Amino acid sequence: MLTLMSDVARKSLGPASRRRLKGMIDPILAPVGSIHGAKGPSNKVALTFDDGPDPVVTPRLLDLLRTRGVRATFFVLTDKAADRPELLRRIAEEGHEIGLHFDRHDRLTRMRLGEARRRVRAARAWLESLTGPVRFFRPPFGSQSLSTYMMARFEGLEVVSWGPYAEDWAEQAPETAAGKVLGPVKGGDIVLMHDGLEKPEGEALPTFDRVRMVELILDGLAARNLAPGAVGDLLADGGPRLSAWFRR
Repeated sequence: MLTLMSDVARKSLGPASRRRLKGMIDPILAPVGSIHGAKGPSNKVALTFDDGPDPVVTPRLLDLLRTRGVRATFFVLTDKAADRPELLRRIAEEGHEIGLHFDRHDRLTRMRLGEARRRVRAARAWLESLTGPVRFFRPPFGSQSLSTYMMARFEGLEVVSWGPYAEDWAEQAPETAAGKVLGPVKGGDIVLMHDGLEKPEGEALPTFDRVRMVELILDGLAARNLAPGAVGDLLADGGPRLSAWFRR
């Protein structure tokens, strides 16, 4: 029911109305809220990357982040990471935070809860065997029901959603994608981007330079005195801002 209500609100209400509705609902549903940002004033912004690691984009992205001295959070798919464990180890060795995205890019809300739990447990165990403890989880597509949220929490994982996003799964110029983040971003936000990309079969992947997009975002954050980092860095100062996040 919560998932259905959230889907209806996203499709039928404008952005301002959705923000007002969330402002009323989130305090009530805080016990089942996903991490949506940092609570209280902050100049930090969390950079998160989904769907990787990617053999082409991820190494270039890591080079950029190392040059800039920036940590980020990588939500990895373990089936992809298993094909390139040396790249996963590099992410960890260079000080980035690793979260679980899942084994494959499947919607948890379209499978039996027992199957989702089994796959989350197996993927997390494999990931932790290579990188150490994993704290954060972001379900593919942000697809989450109350049942899958409770399952993740029962497994000891903290669910992370997002605020501004680059829409970097669509073809566009790097400047356009960066602007979609830099326009609304503020201190305390969690930004969604992708180093890998998983799209339905038959849909073309974008060809624009996503690493250049990240470079532009870093420049824009610096110009506004906003400090990029990982999700854990963002939450260290004032704790999480929770939001009811349920979608099919």
